[in-house]
Amino acid sequence: MAIGESLIVKQADGRAEITFDQLFREYQQGVYHCAYRMLGDSEEAADVAQDTFIRAFRALPSLQRELRPGPWLYRIATNLCLDRLRRRKLIRWEPWDAFSSVFHPRQVARDDPEHEVVHRESRELLRAALDRLPPRHRQALFLREEQGLSCEEIGEVLGISRQAAKSLLFRAREELREQYTALGGEPE
Repeated sequence: MAIGESLIVKQADGRAEITFDQLFREYQQGVYHCAYRMLGDSEEAADVAQDTFIRAFRALPSLQRELRPGPWLYRIATNLCLDRLRRRKLIRWEPWDAFSSVFHPRQVARDDPEHEVVHRESRELLRAALDRLPPRHRQALFLREEQGLSCEEIGEVLGISRQAAKSLLFRAREELREQYTALGGEPE
């Protein structure tokens, strides 16, 4: 199933029911990766992923409307991560290699040492640029670039409108480019 596809199963009385097993299998890895990107610690990310599915399991019986499970689960995970970050008042982010293609999309042979050095330096600059972004910008970029969510789904996760999510993504990308070039990266 694709992200955002409904996992609704109709019961005989017409009420919709979401099967937890399907929800867990489909989104377990994505929720974990989302938490890991925000927290930078694999054990904490595993705890948040577990807490996310516990909350989802408890909430399933009370859901009355059709549900888009991806955004709903990412929102739960994001809120749990933000709570943890507020408690420790420290924000750490791990490298986000997926963004390196935004700045260096050309493919060069792997045995090119000069390219490897430039690529590694670019990743380090990108990591430093990401560290300078506000958490909301990093989260929006992660949900779009790493998880492939649409602007509408990102809006659901972050509790904002589709248009606000689109605007947030634009500002986040611009801020990332500015930080990257301020650190000495070459704009593409």
